[in-house]
Amino acid sequence: MSTDNNNSCHKKVATNIKGFTILEVLISLSILVITLMALYQSYSTSIFIISSTTNLWKAITYAQNELLKSERATVSPPVSINQGEFELDSSMSGFSWKKFVRDTKPFPGIEVRQVNYQLQWNEGKHVYTYDADIYVNPK
Repeated sequence: MSTDNNNSCHKKVATNIKGFTILEVLISLSILVITLMALYQSYSTSIFIISSTTNLWKAITYAQNELLKSERATVSPPVSINQGEFELDSSMSGFSWKKFVRDTKPFPGIEVRQVNYQLQWNEGKHVYTYDADIYVNPK
């Protein structure tokens, strides 16, 4: 009789043990995968935005410094078109530049020299450009 009691106790204990069904495990894994995909997308978008902002900031700073040289020069730059690319060891590596200097008359009798500095760079499949102008006395 005692062995029958022990067997029935073991059967009750075995039926009281609960676990996750395969369906519950699959649903939780699906939720986890969707959440991780959303986090990864957010992370990669953030990295792209930081990179784009850094490149734009570099372009703005460099172009403004170049135009400042023209503004502070004692002799205005000659009318010309120059362009090139930066060396690999330069902090502006990956950028190309173009400097365009021309005389213009915004109003009759007023002549100024326009200095345009343009920077161009690639980010993925897109080409971005930043250009800035300054007007100086042509003499």
